[in-house]
Amino acid sequence: MKQLRFGATLFGAVVLAAAIVSAQGAPATPAQGGAPGQGGGRPGGGGGGGAQAAPLQNLQVLPKDMPRAQVIPIMQQFEAALQVDCGHCHVWTGAGLPTNDYAADVKPAKKVAREMLKMVMAANTQFVGPAIQANMTRPAMQVSCAMCHRGKTTPVVETYPVPGAPAGGARPGGAPAGAPAPGGAPAPGRQ
Repeated sequence: MKQLRFGATLFGAVVLAAAIVSAQGAPATPAQGGAPGQGGGRPGGGGGGGAQAAPLQNLQVLPKDMPRAQVIPIMQQFEAALQVDCGHCHVWTGAGLPTNDYAADVKPAKKVAREMLKMVMAANTQFVGPAIQANMTRPAMQVSCAMCHRGKTTPVVETYPVPGAPAGGARPGGAPAGAPAPGGAPAPGRQ
């Protein structure tokens, strides 16, 4: 089961990495500031991004000249990794509506997404690429949003037992959690 989960995570990471790499030379999406009414590359959202499409506004992490057709798949990867829609980060009232304002920076989630994207890009260029790839005989797995978020807006952090740690929540030194500390004083946090 762990291999299946790892394989699915690896596949998601590769897809996101490919979208980011390919996006570094293709059209951008309204999700990063397209003109109102230009849609987001979703059904009913316009998103064709042809020669008539207005240039995207307020791209800060992705290249400012990135074409709409390249930004849309990146935004769709964010949606899939967090299981949200455009409105999570953008002023978005519905697909293709003129009231959508992808360029606005009013939602805190958009600012967080920019910082997270910087972190992912740095991890993939500084660590996954040179450091890990030099010691591997196969292509390195790329870091992606889905690796931590796993379909949630807040990253999912699983806890695992520490190898060699005492069972049952015992404190270091072997005393069980909640037992009196040496000298008869109650354990910290217990009265």
